[in-house]
Amino acid sequence: MSRVRSSLACVAFLFLCVSAYGACPVGWKVGPDNIKCFMYIGNSLSWDRSEELCQNYSGHLAALTSVQELGFAQSLCSNDANGCWVGGRGFNSTSGFIWKWSDNLSSWNGSVFPGEPFHFNCTNGPCQSNAPTDSCTLVTNGHVALVGERCNSSHKLICMRYQENTCNLKHCHEEYFIILAVVSGLILFTTLAVVIWLLAFRRSKKRRRSRKISCPSDAALVPPSWKVFTNEELRSITKNFSEGNRLLGDAKTGGTYSGLLPDGSRVAIKRLRRSNLQRKKEFYSEIGRVAKLHHPNLVALKGCCYDHGDRYIVYEFVANGPLDRWLHHLPRGGRSLDWVMRMRVATTLAQGIAFLHDKVKPHVVHRDIRASNVLLDEEFGAHLMGVGLSKFVSWEAMHERMVMAGTNGYLAPEFMYRNELTTKSDVYSFGVLLLEIVSGRRPAQAIDSVGWQSIFEWATPLVQSHRYLELLDPQILDVPEVGVVQKVVDLVYSCTQHVPSVRPRMSHVVHQLQQLGLRVAEHSRSGTSTSAASPMLPLELETAR
Repeated sequence: MSRVRSSLACVAFLFLCVSAYGACPVGWKVGPDNIKCFMYIGNSLSWDRSEELCQNYSGHLAALTSVQELGFAQSLCSNDANGCWVGGRGFNSTSGFIWKWSDNLSSWNGSVFPGEPFHFNCTNGPCQSNAPTDSCTLVTNGHVALVGERCNSSHKLICMRYQENTCNLKHCHEEYFIILAVVSGLILFTTLAVVIWLLAFRRSKKRRRSRKISCPSDAALVPPSWKVFTNEELRSITKNFSEGNRLLGDAKTGGTYSGLLPDGSRVAIKRLRRSNLQRKKEFYSEIGRVAKLHHPNLVALKGCCYDHGDRYIVYEFVANGPLDRWLHHLPRGGRSLDWVMRMRVATTLAQGIAFLHDKVKPHVVHRDIRASNVLLDEEFGAHLMGVGLSKFVSWEAMHERMVMAGTNGYLAPEFMYRNELTTKSDVYSFGVLLLEIVSGRRPAQAIDSVGWQSIFEWATPLVQSHRYLELLDPQILDVPEVGVVQKVVDLVYSCTQHVPSVRPRMSHVVHQLQQLGLRVAEHSRSGTSTSAASPMLPLELETAR
């Protein structure tokens, strides 16, 4: 019981200690551990009288618990050939002869003073080294640093005390630190258990509450102007999602289908990958946020459907379909896009992206700008589709869709390396798409000799040799002046800078494209030859990639 009380007292002692050490009194010297103070006294006294004298100085004969303290005591007693008293004294006990220090706190460190038994220098009469009856310790500068001698001998002495206003942390033994660690661990474990229990209780309470509340109707979860379709309705208007109604995509990615509503209006239905992770309420909540985004160059949403993990989004139908078809799979009877149409597509698309970045609070990152997500109206104005769809597509699926044969496709390098997407990532994707619009080439194309070639691997040598007109799609018949093409190419490379912070804002891109459009219009009115070069307008963009 006394051991437990002593342990608890030591733990309390540790908490009350201050970390800063005080100073030794005048005449005392700081020991090696910066905690104890030592003083050499030149009076020759017996061991008992020496201990009394040290106590008068608020201390004890020195307790030496380390090799460093032993060496320090030897240096204090270096001028005395007969040695100096220190605090060790021998006692007979039931377990044999033992040594103790006079301060009753310091532990006897047998590893510092090897030898069983100690060598005794019995100068005042015969003694038995194996069973001394009254032996005390001397520190000497001889062959044996610490020796035993009869306590009634007279020697000079070394006193020891602790620094003022300090705590002797070494007084607490190892078991006390174990107790402290155990108590701290129990407190931490109890705190964590309470936190986990509270979190589990709150989650369970929410679940019980949600079960008690009847599920609201689907129509109550979406905007009033929307229609919540059933799976059967969508299958009916798309002829069971037939190939003839497929606008783009495939079964693996979900695809987009055309549909004819009973009132005769046409819609486009985006079929998302099946997901068992997203619940109906979460799906409708995200769709509701997207529905609030209104801009002439964003595809308007008309409704949605959620059916046991099958998710569909219903868009307005845009007459001329996806840009991807006009660039790479020209519709039957369709004519190729001329330069003016392509610049109109680029400008109106940039306006839609700039709206998401600058006019919506907080700003919206599209994350998936590509030719198949751009729909063209009857006047070949661009309408961006898929705003907010990244919420419904896993990172793995997006990466799989956008990475092409080891090239980056439309994807910004910061996503490739750090999974980081910002508004500047959209700017990068737009730059890739702008070059695709101008050249008619995909972001990555199969080449027999090298396997796959990115659009920049193809374009950069032409740009470096200033062969700008060779970048144009061969289908473009009304070839613009070379200065205009160079400005567009400069804009492409500015948007696709490797460092996101140096890419322009989309509002700046819109301004530059509008200026180029005005220049082309003036050029057309003037009737000047389209192949002639003319002085270039200043464009505040970097041309280096």
